Amino acid sequence: MTPPVVLSSARSEIHREPPRPPHLRDAAYADQFDRDTLFYDVFRADRHVVFQGPPFLNLLAELRRSAPLRGRFGFPRFAARHYGQKKRGEIWLRSEADSFAFDGPLGAFEIDVQPDMAHLFAGRRVVTTLSKDNDLRWIADWMRFYREIHGADGVLVYDNGSSAYSLGELQAAMAAEAGADMIALAVPWPFPYGPQGGMAGAVDGVETDWDSDFCQTGSLQHARFRFLREARSVLNVDVDELVLGESGRSIFAATEYSPAGFVKFPGLWIGTHAPQGVSRATCRHADFVYRDTPVALACPPKWCVVPNRGDRRGDSWSVHNLFGAKANATLDSRFAYRHMRAISNSWKEDRWARADAGGSALPRDDALAEAFAAAGMTRGASADGAPALGGG
Repeated sequence: MTPPVVLSSARSEIHREPPRPPHLRDAAYADQFDRDTLFYDVFRADRHVVFQGPPFLNLLAELRRSAPLRGRFGFPRFAARHYGQKKRGEIWLRSEADSFAFDGPLGAFEIDVQPDMAHLFAGRRVVTTLSKDNDLRWIADWMRFYREIHGADGVLVYDNGSSAYSLGELQAAMAAEAGADMIALAVPWPFPYGPQGGMAGAVDGVETDWDSDFCQTGSLQHARFRFLREARSVLNVDVDELVLGESGRSIFAATEYSPAGFVKFPGLWIGTHAPQGVSRATCRHADFVYRDTPVALACPPKWCVVPNRGDRRGDSWSVHNLFGAKANATLDSRFAYRHMRAISNSWKEDRWARADAGGSALPRDDALAEAFAAAGMTRGASADGAPALGGG
C-alpha cells in the first residue's frame, strides 16, 4: 500500500472538520476523530487511479485546487469524479500515471500509485473483515468455518493496528490455515476507528448519528476496488460472526444465484455458557453452542455481494448495509449469523459479564453444533478423524 498521506502542521494548517455538531460531541470525540488522514491509499483500478481516504468534507475544495487534480473535474475534461456518500472519500481519476506530484493548499508531496490487485482474488469466494488483536486461533477457526461450511477460497483481513502480534505473524497464521486451497492476505489498516454513534456516542441522553466512524467503511471500499472487483462473491462478517443457512446452503452460492447479486441477513447472539468449562484465555468458537438471553435479542444485519454486479457510482459498501442498492431494504430469512459473545477481547464492552447467564436452560443451537462438527472444529475427535483442534 501507499504510505498513508497524513496532514500535518508542517504541510498544512488545514485539517478535516468534524461533521458532528459541537453540542453532540462527547468527551472522547476529539481524540477519536480522524482529522489528519488525507488518503488511506492511492491505487490503480483498471483505467483509473483511486485516491481513497476518509470523507474529504472541507478538504475537497482544497484538493480540487491542487495539482494534479486542478481543472480535472467537470467541463471540459471530466477526467476526475468525486464519490463522497455514506462515509466514502474517493476521487477517481482517468490516468495512466504511475506517480503524482501534489502541490496546493494542502502542501507539496509525491505519491506513487500502487498496483491493481484485483487479479489476486479473481473468481474466488472471499470472506473479509476488519480486525484488531483478535486471537490468532480465532482467526484460524473463522477461516476454517467458512472454508468447510460455505466453500470460501479467499480471505482478506484488514488489521487495524494490532499490538498482540505483528502483521507478519498474522499473515503467517492465516497462510498456515489457508494451505493450498485458499488465498489469504493481511492488509495493514492503522487508522483511527472513529467516534461511536447511537447511544454509545450519546450526549445528555441524546443519540448521535454514525457520522464520524470512517475506518471500517473505508476498509470495505478499499477491499472492494483494490482487491475484490473480480471476486466471484464477497462476504462481510467479523471474526466473531458465523453464518448458517437453511439446509446447509452456502451463503456464497445463494448470493451468486440471487437476482440482485446481494443477500443481507440478520444475526442472533450465542452466549458464553459452555458445559465443559472454558476460560477467556483458551476458548474457541466451537466451545459455545447455546443461544443467549433474551433469545429475541437481534444483531445488526450483515451481507454478501457479487462485486461486479454493483454500481460504483450509486452504491457503497458499509458495515451493515450496501447503501444505494435496491435489495438493501430486504433481509433474507434463509440465513442468519451467530454472533459469538465469547469470541471477543471486549474492546467495546465486557462480553463475559453475562457469563453462564441462564446456564443449561438456554436453548441449544443444534445447527451450529452440527456445523462445528462438520468443519472439524469441536474439541476431541474431528469429523474426519483428523487431530482435534487444541486450546490456544
